[in-house]
Amino acid sequence: MEKSRRSSRLATKALSGEDPTNRNLSVCPQKSTTIVKYEKSSCLFCNEWFEAQTFTEHLIHCGQVLEECSNGCQAFIPRIRMRSHLKECPRSKQLQNQRGSVTMDHQEHSVHRLQVLEQDVGAIRSVLNEEIRQRLHLITDVGNIRKQNQVVDDWTREMEEEVGGLRRQLEDEVSQRSFVAEQNRLDVQYCCDITRSLKDQVEARLDEAEKLVNQLTMDVNMHQNQLNDNILKLEEIIFENERLNRDKFFQIEEFMQQINEDIKTKLGSNDHITSKHATLNYEVKNMKNIVCETEERCDKLDRTLHQTMQNLSDLEGQIAMQQRIASVQNIKGHLIWRIKDYSKKLEDAKQYDTILHSAMFSNKAFGYALRLDIYLNGKGTWKGRNLIACLNVLTGEYDPLLAWPCRLQAEIVVRDQSSNISEAQDYIKSIFVRKKSDDYIHSNQYFHIPHKVIASRNYLRNDSLFIEVRVLK
Repeated sequence: MEKSRRSSRLATKALSGEDPTNRNLSVCPQKSTTIVKYEKSSCLFCNEWFEAQTFTEHLIHCGQVLEECSNGCQAFIPRIRMRSHLKECPRSKQLQNQRGSVTMDHQEHSVHRLQVLEQDVGAIRSVLNEEIRQRLHLITDVGNIRKQNQVVDDWTREMEEEVGGLRRQLEDEVSQRSFVAEQNRLDVQYCCDITRSLKDQVEARLDEAEKLVNQLTMDVNMHQNQLNDNILKLEEIIFENERLNRDKFFQIEEFMQQINEDIKTKLGSNDHITSKHATLNYEVKNMKNIVCETEERCDKLDRTLHQTMQNLSDLEGQIAMQQRIASVQNIKGHLIWRIKDYSKKLEDAKQYDTILHSAMFSNKAFGYALRLDIYLNGKGTWKGRNLIACLNVLTGEYDPLLAWPCRLQAEIVVRDQSSNISEAQDYIKSIFVRKKSDDYIHSNQYFHIPHKVIASRNYLRNDSLFIEVRVLK
């Protein structure tokens, strides 16, 4: 009976809104409190699982909830069996039979009461077993939750340590990058100052070189004009001498003929005439010798003049050929330059700061005039350790027909002269060439190749270096 009353109290608590199974548990570790809430709960009477929102409504209508008999028989019957119990209730039968046989009623009531009690005991046992099972599950869940909380605490502590380390590393990285950025800014400023000074020096040297080239051109033209004038004067003198000698020779021949005729007429007259004739013959021979010498000199002058004219013609042809060769070597934007006697030229560059100029070439037919300039020993801050070179856009014949500003991209290749071509590894540098207009002096873009790179592999072989220029389309 006590157990039945206890079940009834549990049902009453469930109906009043309390959790009869104490599903809300609190796990209190040393440092934190964790509240575990279950989304589902099981009924103590029918062992069915329901959502937390529908659990109370289920207890109101659950058929396994124990209720006390309304006839006053003091029996607790499941709600679903209440109607059948009321039909069979001993108290009801007593009222209907108007106090029938007390013994039979008492026995039937006792038997029925015993059956009801057995059923109640079975129900209570099942409820208690279910409660024990739920409590075991809850204890297991609480242990697992404690372990999980411990793991979470350890993981949180480790993550805090990792985050602190990452923050320190980030601060170190930020400070280092700020220092590197400041250094880069200072280096860029230094490079800009050096570039500006180099630009001024290059412009000054280019102006001096242009003035020197113009002066040399004027001197060459002046000397050539003087040479042409001297040649014309020499030709006139030679022609005049030839004409005078020819006239004198004709006059001498005529005079000799007259003398011979006079001698023939007066040959036998006297000895004085004979001696005079001999003297005249002697003078004639001297005159002939003089004439012969004069003719020989004229011939020599003619040969000298012809040789001089021939040499001048050859010189003019060679100069024209050199100008044609020097102006444009190819028109395909591709140049291979062999620098012979590299060691000697490097020593000259170290001593005199000499500059090597390649042959002129063009990026295409009737295109820009290009030339590669090389400082074998470097220049400025790169001097003594690197080869410095730049690709120049020069003034060409077809500049008025080209598009300006000029923008070109090229590859500078140091060829590997390995005997096995498949193992050759060329050293390649990319460069951008820009020029505003055909009459604008621009600052060139330089690139450097370290001397140790040139000395490595087979770039330098037989004291020769091959440098290739490829102008990209």
